[in-house]
Amino acid sequence: MTDPAAPDPLRSLTVREKETLRLLAKGHDAKSVARELGLSVHTVNERLRDARQKLRVSSSREAARLFAAHEASPEFVVDDGFGVATTTDPLLPPRERGGSIRLAWFGGGMLIMSLIIAALIFSSVPGSEDTQARRAPATPVKVGPSAASAAAEAWLALLDQARWQESWKAAARMFTSQVPAPQWAAMAGAVRRPLGRVSDRRFVDATETNSLPNIPPGEYQVVQFATRFAEREAIETVVLAREGGVWRVAGYFVK
Repeated sequence: MTDPAAPDPLRSLTVREKETLRLLAKGHDAKSVARELGLSVHTVNERLRDARQKLRVSSSREAARLFAAHEASPEFVVDDGFGVATTTDPLLPPRERGGSIRLAWFGGGMLIMSLIIAALIFSSVPGSEDTQARRAPATPVKVGPSAASAAAEAWLALLDQARWQESWKAAARMFTSQVPAPQWAAMAGAVRRPLGRVSDRRFVDATETNSLPNIPPGEYQVVQFATRFAEREAIETVVLAREGGVWRVAGYFVK
């Protein structure tokens, strides 16, 4: 089992590595970062290499995304339901609105609402079977506790125990295909640890739908829990997709 108090790899970054990642997250490439900082491209690439190794990711862009999430505010506000603004920018750095909202956009149709668990992740994946789409309601419908909410609660229990790898393996394909396991572990740990241990979690409501923004039609449930963490109370929202007859987590955030 992963130690919840284990060091966060993001905190091991040096000041120089952070300033380099910060510029990369704003849309710079290695050459423009070098110009901005008055360094050689070789020096910039060395910093990025060291950052990748510390964060255990394969690309500098992934490292920059993780760092952008790490710097974001720990509270988020979203539009009604899962409404989101649209953007064509491949990487839009986190912005602050009223001191409480941070959104980080990534290419490939993936939205990470960081920092609280660093994700409400929806991505473009092959569409679900038509039969699955037909079984789900055409318009969102409120439902009570079900197999989906039970699956959500079981998955949240993995996060409570800092079992990041297991939570990643248990997630839906649309989640795991876009977020590598090491990236998920770093992001999840950076967010959940400051919240502290969970003392209580209660089912609030669930909505069944066959349509959510930016993802193919299918069977989905959006389940909410009122959770008491050691540091504060929050609402956890878990998005589940039905894959092969099994409910799996496709997105998660806390506010």
